Amino acid sequence: MKLYPNASVVISIWAVAVLIIFYFSFSFLPHTDLFPHVFLKNLANWDGGHYLSIAKNGYTATQFVFFPFYPVLINLMARITGDFLSAGLTISFVSIFLAVNLLYHLIRIDFGKQYASGALLALLFFPLSFHFLTVYTESLFLFLTVATFIFARNKKYFLAAVFAALASATRLAGLATVLSLVLPIYLTEGINKKNWWIIFSPLGFLIYSFYLYTQTGDLFYFVKGQSAFWHEGLVLPGSSLVYAIRHLTMEAIAANFRNLLDIVFVLFGIFGVWQVWKKLSLDYVIFSVVSLILPMFSPTIVAIPRYILAIFPIFIALSFYKNQYLRLFYQIISLMLLSVYAILFINGYWVS
Repeated sequence: MKLYPNASVVISIWAVAVLIIFYFSFSFLPHTDLFPHVFLKNLANWDGGHYLSIAKNGYTATQFVFFPFYPVLINLMARITGDFLSAGLTISFVSIFLAVNLLYHLIRIDFGKQYASGALLALLFFPLSFHFLTVYTESLFLFLTVATFIFARNKKYFLAAVFAALASATRLAGLATVLSLVLPIYLTEGINKKNWWIIFSPLGFLIYSFYLYTQTGDLFYFVKGQSAFWHEGLVLPGSSLVYAIRHLTMEAIAANFRNLLDIVFVLFGIFGVWQVWKKLSLDYVIFSVVSLILPMFSPTIVAIPRYILAIFPIFIALSFYKNQYLRLFYQIISLMLLSVYAILFINGYWVS
């Protein structure tokens, strides 16, 4: 693949800046006692610990909510790096570097060079973007999804199906990647001998579902497991947002500031998807709509800000805004929140 100097420089400067914030805040600010006081290990706290555990020991009953491709890669990479933590970080670092270059290439193809840099900055400034440098699936998933879009653009349907299948084995939102590949092709070309490979794009999800069936007797145990062990069942999409807004009105805003921010993030996501609907092509729309709706089935919106990070078409749509004051406002607010969230995360606090 081609590496773009502009994109490579941007992602390198951003990564160094975020790591500096991580390191100095971890060194000088108070942190919880939930995780070891070791800097690198705190890049794998919360969900990261589960991915490392799965990679090392396999699944436990409480971990079936975590899709398998990332821990499988960690297990394979650990045979090279010598330990699971460095393997997970290596995968995340390499994935985000490649993902940013691929995204830059995709935007140049679809909209022109003038929008590429703005979209990358909007993505990397987003307050939860620090997760790209942690043992989470955000980097890998973004890489797999953008690669799917690019191979589809070039009509390399076998490779597009492979990457979509891997995305569907990385997280549930991979189904959005699958649908964004299959539906536009089906509607415009139909399934024929040149593109029939795309029917295999949900294979990763199907294989994991079959594995769950062999282990639990339930093809979709990741849903039941989330309800049983994580106390998160399914609700009608949007009801969690309504509940959060009602809860906000019952207490002082100062005491419920995090809830307020989560609501703002969800509204930002809805606005962003609406902009994608207005300005971008069908595959972007399908991916964005499905990606936003899936987490809305959760009874809480606390993790949705992180899921919005993976909806990259939102940041493409934002790059169409030319008003320099709006851009400056977004950049300032986002950088402030990015710093705060990064500081909280590295010190062991749950942020999303």
